[in-house]
Amino acid sequence: MSGQTRGNHVHVVSPYFLDMRGSRPSVEFLSDNILTAGWSPNEDWNGPVPNLFLGSGMEQIEHNTAKANSFKLDVNYELDGTFTNIKSGIYHSDKDLTVRDTAYEGWSAIGTPWVQDDRNAASAVNRPELFERVDFSDYYNGQVLQGNVNNFLFPRMELVKNYADSLRQGCKDGWHNATNSAANNGICTGTYVPYTDKPNRVEGPYAAHNISATNEKRTEFYVRGDFDFVAQDIPIVGNVGLRYVNYKLASTGALVQPPVSKRGEPGTSLNTVMQQPEYKRYYDLAGGESTLSTVDGTDYSTILPSLNLSMGISEDVVVRFGISKALFYPSLVDARNISIINLDYNRRLQTPGADYDETSNPVVGIDDIELTALSGNPYLKPETAINTDLTTEWYFAPAGYVTLGLFHKKLDNIIRNRTFDLDVTYGTEEYNLSAYGPANTGSGTLRGAEFSYSQFYDMLPGAWGGLGLQLNYTFIDQSGLEDPNEISNGTLGFDENGNPIADNRNTFRVFSGLPLQGYSDQNLNIIGMYEYEKVSFRLAYTWRSEYLLTLRESEEYVPAYAEASGMMDASLYYTINDHWKVGVEASNLLETETKTKYQMDQAGTKTQALNFTTDRRFALSVRATF
Repeated sequence: MSGQTRGNHVHVVSPYFLDMRGSRPSVEFLSDNILTAGWSPNEDWNGPVPNLFLGSGMEQIEHNTAKANSFKLDVNYELDGTFTNIKSGIYHSDKDLTVRDTAYEGWSAIGTPWVQDDRNAASAVNRPELFERVDFSDYYNGQVLQGNVNNFLFPRMELVKNYADSLRQGCKDGWHNATNSAANNGICTGTYVPYTDKPNRVEGPYAAHNISATNEKRTEFYVRGDFDFVAQDIPIVGNVGLRYVNYKLASTGALVQPPVSKRGEPGTSLNTVMQQPEYKRYYDLAGGESTLSTVDGTDYSTILPSLNLSMGISEDVVVRFGISKALFYPSLVDARNISIINLDYNRRLQTPGADYDETSNPVVGIDDIELTALSGNPYLKPETAINTDLTTEWYFAPAGYVTLGLFHKKLDNIIRNRTFDLDVTYGTEEYNLSAYGPANTGSGTLRGAEFSYSQFYDMLPGAWGGLGLQLNYTFIDQSGLEDPNEISNGTLGFDENGNPIADNRNTFRVFSGLPLQGYSDQNLNIIGMYEYEKVSFRLAYTWRSEYLLTLRESEEYVPAYAEASGMMDASLYYTINDHWKVGVEASNLLETETKTKYQMDQAGTKTQALNFTTDRRFALSVRATF
């Protein structure tokens, strides 16, 4: 729920000074009017206006359930000779996930801002019991809010904890949707009721389009041979193996038909045309309903080979080489069976070029018929990666080493949003749609280098010998990524009545050449260590360069990046005996501020966006080993 001061009353109720000159904005409210429930110095419409009122509310309910059954069997046979072991095994899992999510569809005006009687009925001055005071004086350690106005009235937490009952009671008591509820004997309807009171619910508060269920079955079989031999006086240890994987997915979700309005109003020429034989299949599809359906999605099988070698070049130098094929499975959110169908066409008039008139120039046909959909994709295949690694390790001291590694990942079946073909069956008809959503888009390459150093300085005298240092630096280069970045009108969202939301904000600021999400070009870790007798201490600093958070931020529909940042954590443990340890852990000691940027054009121009700070945290830990 939100408390609001609206429109041209803000400057007299809560005038403020915003200072943007420093590294962090600060705000000072210049009037204490907002501290006390009352009326705005200005009037509006036909009378006084409250300085604060319950503006709106948003109900969100999620209830997810999951279960998994798995079976695993491994066998090992030891050998004499070049091959020292033969290992084999089988693995099977059967996982079920049901997601129930109302997806923030339940927005409702409470003290309807554009209706004066509703606004006054939900005001703090008339309903003080609906509000409580919240202190913000220590917000950002007191560095943002300046002056004496640092606490505010908010809707009571109890109203939110019992949101559905609050809406019902508000209708009875006359502070929620006051005008309409008073005219309906204290009962609200339409958008003003909680989910459980809305029509078309198929399970508690959930409509059909709020529910998706996914079943994933994986069967794997592997065989691996371990070997150990000498070639040209170089000892070589390693393994070679094959793994067979079968991945099957079935998903139950919603098929959302085009709205009934696409049929045309009953009795109109468009409605008559839509029922003609050549268009009847589109008329039937445009029923405006949401129905649950189950599809057998991906049935994917592959062989994953692997080879790992470790070569002792000298007593203190080891070279390791590995090549393997790996899978990354789709998220069950992307793989859900949901399709929101849209029907577009152009009306053909009796006299083309003239204005439409139901009597003199009616609709006689439809042209340029398009069926599109916003969709999840239960037919997603796992992403594949062919990984090649080459590492050299130098053990220059009993407790010290340096490594330098090169890696190359050839990615395929990368999952990104784009347009793809989708076949939908409704009744006895099959429809070919152009859908937008997650799909296997293509390939790309990740390659880079890694340097590591680790050493305990045991050459130092006494307790100083417990000091140590670890350092790791990684550089990553992304290339050859196929960036689909295609666009589609709309979004996978619904209003409170289950109608698809026409939201076209994602049709602008669409840029190509974007990197993969979550990958920084550079990563650095520095860990100070101390191990002496019963004391163990770590002080770790982690830094990463800028990286892409998302292709589409949810408010501005632009690519969002996280700026380069570093964090410091620490831990201190004391070993009491062989079974017990006690310690303290600290995270984000530097109170690092996470800063984000939005990309504004194809050239890569970025502007500052949202900043936030994660709290510095401390934890007391007790560990037991038996």
